[in-house]
Amino acid sequence: MNHGKSFVTAVVLASMLCPACAGAQAAPEIFLYVNDFVGVLTSDEIGTLDEICYELDQVTSDEIAIVVVNSTQPEGIDIFAVELFEASGIGKDDEDNGVLVLVSTEEELWRIEVGYGLEGILNDAKVGTIGRENLEPYLAVGDYYPGIFYTVAALVEELTSDPDRINEDGHDIELLGIDYWQLALALVIVGVVGVATKGRVFFWIGGILTRGRFGGGRSGGGGAKGRF
Repeated sequence: MNHGKSFVTAVVLASMLCPACAGAQAAPEIFLYVNDFVGVLTSDEIGTLDEICYELDQVTSDEIAIVVVNSTQPEGIDIFAVELFEASGIGKDDEDNGVLVLVSTEEELWRIEVGYGLEGILNDAKVGTIGRENLEPYLAVGDYYPGIFYTVAALVEELTSDPDRINEDGHDIELLGIDYWQLALALVIVGVVGVATKGRVFFWIGGILTRGRFGGGRSGGGGAKGRF
């Protein structure tokens, strides 16, 4: 999309013209899939989100990065999101099918950045609606996990709505149909296992799912942002 390319070009030019500003805060190093630099999510919450993102990656190859930071200053959330997306390569390098869900706690801002390859599915209006309906109400009262969880669930629903996008050797699409009753049951089971293993299961899951890096995708410059 032209507006996306123009936005990314503007960001690059701004960085060249103002190197001091661009270098004031380097994009943090992030890994698959959840990166909480503030500590608003518990280990089991991170494990659940990681597993959902992992399943999505397996059936579609789409990559969702969840990043929570204190602040995006001095760049501001728009430029920070693009720089983080590009530096981390969210999405596959030949598909550009990444999504960044970024939350800045001190600024009370959020942004969902979309890769080139997914702009046809996740256009700006749709992403804005997802953020306003699923993210803002919970973040506004300090409930970070439900807000992020339902936002990711809505993104997954959109990204798996077309059966043609499902890998032939992937899991059944019904696994990502987000039946909330089944998901609640799954969370109870995970909780029971967590108690039985004295929390070690969450360490195992987190270690397995978050070691890797993203696949080298590019930002499309599209998406949406809001305040909570």
